Amino acid sequence: MKDNRFAIYRGRTKLLLSFFIIILAISTGRFFYLQIIKGGELRDLREQNINDFEYIYPKRGRILSKDGIVLAEDRKIYSIAIDLEQKPSKESIQAFANIFADRATFEEIESKVEQSLKLRRSEIVLSTIGQEELAKFLVRGDSLTGFSIIEDYERQYDPHPSFFHVLGHMGYLTESDTDHFSTRINDYDPKLWRKVGKSGIERVYEHELQGKHGKKFFQRNARGDRRVITNEEPFSEGDEITISIDYEAQKLAYELMQGNKGSVVVIDLKDFSIPVAVSTPSISANDLKDISSSQYQELLNDSSRPLFNRAFMGLYPPGSSIKPLFATFAISNSYTNWDETIFDDGFFRFEEEQRVFNAWKEGGHGYTDLNKALIESSNPFFMNLSVKYEKSKFVELLKSSSFGSKLCEDCYPHQYSPLIDDAWKRKNFGKDLFKGDFINLGIGQGYMLTTPLHLSLIAGMLASKGQYKLPHLVNKNDLDFSIDVEIEEADWVKLNQALIDVVYSSNGTGYRIKAGNLNLAGKSGTAQVVDIDSREEYDQVRENINLRDHAIFIGYAPFDDPRYSIAVIVENGESGGRVAGPIARDVLKELLNDT
Repeated sequence: MKDNRFAIYRGRTKLLLSFFIIILAISTGRFFYLQIIKGGELRDLREQNINDFEYIYPKRGRILSKDGIVLAEDRKIYSIAIDLEQKPSKESIQAFANIFADRATFEEIESKVEQSLKLRRSEIVLSTIGQEELAKFLVRGDSLTGFSIIEDYERQYDPHPSFFHVLGHMGYLTESDTDHFSTRINDYDPKLWRKVGKSGIERVYEHELQGKHGKKFFQRNARGDRRVITNEEPFSEGDEITISIDYEAQKLAYELMQGNKGSVVVIDLKDFSIPVAVSTPSISANDLKDISSSQYQELLNDSSRPLFNRAFMGLYPPGSSIKPLFATFAISNSYTNWDETIFDDGFFRFEEEQRVFNAWKEGGHGYTDLNKALIESSNPFFMNLSVKYEKSKFVELLKSSSFGSKLCEDCYPHQYSPLIDDAWKRKNFGKDLFKGDFINLGIGQGYMLTTPLHLSLIAGMLASKGQYKLPHLVNKNDLDFSIDVEIEEADWVKLNQALIDVVYSSNGTGYRIKAGNLNLAGKSGTAQVVDIDSREEYDQVRENINLRDHAIFIGYAPFDDPRYSIAVIVENGESGGRVAGPIARDVLKELLNDT
């Protein structure tokens, strides 16, 4: 009996011993695996849990006008946050509430402290404090244990509204922004950026302006709280960018528009840079900081469209301002010459369609040649020319004048002036161009649409005898272009004189500009907003201000050695010579006085 019990105990002992040996073997193997095989990796993980870093947001590069005025820069701002290393006491919260009573109550601060401690995340108590508030905090710091100052940067813009559409603005990163920049910036990491350029120079030169993040290294305790900063790599500030905008001329152009909707664009013919690009009305980019969704929606719904960049995006019928370009085309293709004369009685009769077109001047201009047609702006003369145009040659003229193509690589957003050809008309109207279309196209109406930027460039083409480069704000395009015409030097001289007489001759449509010794050459124009069939109908239409004709003037100065070309559009301004022309005069005077 005893032997049986002994055998049982011995068997159990062996079983337990075997079990312990197996456990010991497993534990030893596991220990060997963790310490020897995985030891290096686990040590790295431990170091990662203890040692961590956070990115230091870089200071964005400045944007300067060509005359060295700062238009946009990052300025240091201060906020007060909860310090998780030193839990704020009731006494600290009360002291904080007393010092900053005008911005926060005890209950609001206490709630943020509780939320911060619960989430183990440092919450901002007061954002963007001023120098006076910063001084208060620093003086009373001993009684504000548990609160700390945080430094950051905020984008600040010149407050004048004339700069908004050129500079653009910053906004929070969206999915569409990520898609946009991922194809334009190598190794773009959207996780590193809170805000990016949304328009203008800020968007085009995002990569150059954004800079490079720094890093702040620190150690965490067992609870994961940040404890000790161990090292710091400073950020690299973004590049400084100088744009071609002239500070005083830009502001002056905006003020001269007197709140009217429209645009002023100037091109420096020395290098085809853009010293003035104004769209009115506008806002300051500073107005968009911390704007609510309802306030932003109000701006979008504003009938004057202050967020719309008319200079680069607005499409307008050029009206008579396009006639000098078409004059070079007509001479080049022998559709007319400087001696041919027609009788302008105020109407153009298109026999093929049995249609009669009214001209702007009642009674007409009488016997009219090309020179008089330019100076007095005879529509029947140019309508008579337009029915002679060969479609393919006309389209080639438009192509060579940069219709249907991008004009400026760093103007954003940017609209093309449409290339009016058969493909365009089929896409929009399901049929090809026919001869009747050219009657309206020939006087800058109908389907013909141009941006103010393009009109200024066309003025530059005329001033440079058909030669031009694409305009720019920062990076110059060195490619040379020319319009598809072949005319003699004598023809350019006569054209230049005709445009001088537009301004200085008593019968010129721009005579009321009173250009004085500016030596201005140009062409005024009006662009119909609605189609009308009679002068009586227009008298009824103009009772609605928003349906009145747009006022247009393009030109260049000095006419004997052109330096600047300009386009001015005043929506619903009616008279190019009386309304748009004087604006061009004063802007060009400002620029020429600076040179």
